[in-house]
Amino acid sequence: MKKALIIVACFLLPAAAVRAQDILPVNDLPFELPVPDFHSTLLFNGWVKAAVLWYNPVLRTDTSLWFDFDKATQRLLVTTDKKTEFLFDKREFQSVTFRLGISAFTFLHVPVINDYDLFYELVRSDHRYSLYKSIRPKVWRDGYLDWNEYYIIFPFPQVRVLKLSAPDKWLLDRAFELSGDKQIVDRYYALHSDEEQGEHFLKGLIEYLNR
Repeated sequence: MKKALIIVACFLLPAAAVRAQDILPVNDLPFELPVPDFHSTLLFNGWVKAAVLWYNPVLRTDTSLWFDFDKATQRLLVTTDKKTEFLFDKREFQSVTFRLGISAFTFLHVPVINDYDLFYELVRSDHRYSLYKSIRPKVWRDGYLDWNEYYIIFPFPQVRVLKLSAPDKWLLDRAFELSGDKQIVDRYYALHSDEEQGEHFLKGLIEYLNR
């Protein structure tokens, strides 16, 4: 363990802050990301388990490690004792999958969108449509509010990216007009006309298209 910690220290910047114990019990079973903490940019504001796909083969996931994620800097926070933390830059890893109860939340690089940011995976398909989300905390009064944007990746051979801040029907109509799926989009809107058109609605649309 000492050798592993030395390796981690070579690639990370130590943080002097001492953190509280895990405030998210492992027997909780959330299916969505935790509600943002108005006074913090951390994803969990507590420690959870995770699986990391590193760019550097020297690094590997140790089962004794605990993780959190800073949404503002997109740095990965790592600790072994929940007291001393280390920081990984987003350039050090390809993806991270946080596990909380039976839920898994994956953040990863998506080169077709851009080469540097991490995106939250909502729907992923190798042959149909995929949906990703960017999360950026913005300073508001004495705290933070998350600013979310959504990216629909169209399948091969006409691979392209549609960026949305909400499920805008006009933009979706234009984007799907040349594909064979516009009628499916219209049908989904008709079937869910009474629903709030937010993230859950948009995710449902992509899953409906992928059936």
